[in-house]
Amino acid sequence: MLTQLAADFPSRFKSFEALYRTVQTARNDAMHIGAYARHATEAAIELCIGLEEALMADVERTVGNVMVTSPMTVEPWQPVAHARQLMLMHSFSFLPVRLNASWWLVSELGLAKFLGVNGETKRANLGMTIQAAKSTGMEMVELNDEDDLLRADMPIADVLQRSKVQDGPMLWLVVDDTHPDHLAGVLSPFELM
Repeated sequence: MLTQLAADFPSRFKSFEALYRTVQTARNDAMHIGAYARHATEAAIELCIGLEEALMADVERTVGNVMVTSPMTVEPWQPVAHARQLMLMHSFSFLPVRLNASWWLVSELGLAKFLGVNGETKRANLGMTIQAAKSTGMEMVELNDEDDLLRADMPIADVLQRSKVQDGPMLWLVVDDTHPDHLAGVLSPFELM
């Protein structure tokens, strides 16, 4: 499947050989570092959490001050394989897409159900565009303008108060005030912890 995607979309997917050489080189380098690198990484993450807490102590608690300002999205014309790759590479539960003047979320469960377990079906569905996949039954989450879309100037306290605890992950989209069809950022409960 990876070989076929590289052949079908050479500007988007690397060949298996190129990916394997990169991973093999990284693995060989990591073998010389071992457990020390893992411990250093863990210490660096803890340090960054402490620094972030200190830097944000006196910052006004608004959506714009804590949101992720460079959100990844998918376009309706892009293949499902692209959405899958982004979700796997970055451990995303959702990817925003603008379809028919509304914001939608491609979810990890919706994508998994759409791809199914049959190899031939999966291969065909990976090559579909996001828009075609939605039209043929890929389940997506439609966002309601008033409830699910945020503005950068909204106080975090208001966002938390109006939100309900739900099963599974959630993602808010922050739209640009002057261009609601453009994302200014994304926000998840993770950024609010």
